[in-house]
Amino acid sequence: MQDDREHPGPSAHELIRALRQLRQLPWNGRNPIENCTPSETMTLFCIRRATASNPAGVKASELSTMLNVASPTITQSVNLLAAKGLLQRSADPQDRRAVRITLTEEGMRLTGLAHDAMQERMTRLAAHLGSDRAHQLVELLRDVAAFFGGNPEPADGGPCRNSWNPPTTSKEGE
Repeated sequence: MQDDREHPGPSAHELIRALRQLRQLPWNGRNPIENCTPSETMTLFCIRRATASNPAGVKASELSTMLNVASPTITQSVNLLAAKGLLQRSADPQDRRAVRITLTEEGMRLTGLAHDAMQERMTRLAAHLGSDRAHQLVELLRDVAAFFGGNPEPADGGPCRNSWNPPTTSKEGE
């Protein structure tokens, strides 16, 4: 085992500076979903993920749970995204009081473009780092998230929380 005095790790100051550098990157400028904030983009991706297993759509309350945000926040986001023509609301055929949210064709198209762009950027990053360093980065980021109490990433790499399970019938999950 090596003596830490020979190879001291980075100081707290260096770690903070490195994390600030990441935070200051122009992430928003790389968003292919035009005129959408990062939180609206995340909402679109969660709707896309939820409707993959339940084509009838997702309820606002379910979306709120998936994104771990308050219902009024989801309502505002859904209203804005509907006005942009990226999602639509429809009555639940099994429960007329319930409203289901799905992506429009344009919403599907744009989330597909955003997904492809992110995959391409991450493929380039992995190539830039090389296989060993890319795997090491993944492990380090998981360790950092766990240290700060973060939830594990969904198995499919999606942005939504693991704790939500799509209902198997229209009455479940209400």
